[in-house]
Amino acid sequence: MPPTDATVVPVRGPLSAGRSEAVVAGTTRSLSPAAGELLFWAAHLAFWMLVLAASLVIVQVFRPAITDPVPFVAVRVGLCFAATAAMRWLSRQEPLLTRLGLSKIGLVAGGSLLSAVLITLTLFWVDRASGRVTEAPSRLELVARLAINLTMLANWCALYFGYQLIRERNSTEFRAMQAESLALKNELEHLQGQISPHFLFNALNTVLACRQDPEAIDTVTQALANYLRFLLRPVARLEPLSRELDALEQYLTVQGVRFGDGLVTRIECDLDVRNVAVPPVMVQPLVENAIKYGGQTADRPIRVDVTARRDEDWLAIEVANSGRWVAPGGRQSTGTGLRSLERRLRLLVGPSASVSHRQDDGWVRVLIRVPLGSRSEGPEEQETWR
Repeated sequence: MPPTDATVVPVRGPLSAGRSEAVVAGTTRSLSPAAGELLFWAAHLAFWMLVLAASLVIVQVFRPAITDPVPFVAVRVGLCFAATAAMRWLSRQEPLLTRLGLSKIGLVAGGSLLSAVLITLTLFWVDRASGRVTEAPSRLELVARLAINLTMLANWCALYFGYQLIRERNSTEFRAMQAESLALKNELEHLQGQISPHFLFNALNTVLACRQDPEAIDTVTQALANYLRFLLRPVARLEPLSRELDALEQYLTVQGVRFGDGLVTRIECDLDVRNVAVPPVMVQPLVENAIKYGGQTADRPIRVDVTARRDEDWLAIEVANSGRWVAPGGRQSTGTGLRSLERRLRLLVGPSASVSHRQDDGWVRVLIRVPLGSRSEGPEEQETWR
């Protein structure tokens, strides 16, 4: 059991296959300082008791001539116990290490070597004082004792400082994921709350243009109210795909009245993927861009198709519009938006999620691929637009 100061355990949850709830929620459960300190000393004592037992066995097997080796081995292990505890204390004194100009690597290397030398000399003095030896040890014997002591100290340092290094690296990565998760949350809230002024302006103009047609006014205002309700509601990190597609129909209803015969839209979704859990506000920005850039690069009527289907173990969502692709870097480019969407998908549903685009036969097609295996809990929640 390697010595440890504290343990940080991510709280995991079934966001999707292989993803941790902690990655998105940024939730951890940490030991208190007192509990971490107690855990360290328990592990520290257990490690050196194990070394003591192993050393006694080795001495009895390879040095059977030594009578009563327990005191000698116990003194050696006790000195190593104290030396490693001192190195651990020094490693936690960042201001002192800075003043001394020592890095942790320097502390480990220099501290281990210095401790091994001092322990070797102390053991020799104990042997002389106890009468176990009367002659000075040979150079070879001193080197052998030094190597043994250094090996024991190095093993402890490898376990303790190696664990600390891994823990610090994981902590840094976890903090980075927390920061990314927070940024994602803010981005999602921004997307959710972002109501295009142009969309509202055009919707109101559509209402005014239809003032002689009460049925059209009722259709637009009802669809607009339903769509705004979708945008302003509380959202989860993952929601059934059907929820956004239903809201998308309301959005396209408003746009359809506005454009009239100048816009032809179609939404197709396989029944077996309607309940797949996906990040919210995922498809609508693509449809909005399809209408916007399709209107700039295609002849009327603008055609926009949205299809959602199962492709083996994947959910494939394609948003296609008539027109041509605007190259990234251009004033009208949507490249940044696609990269942002892909980053959000990978963080929420896993690194295998992808967003790609292609252009063929006068159509621009954006394809979202999400691994299946994440479905909303319980039966699909059907929201009635009232």
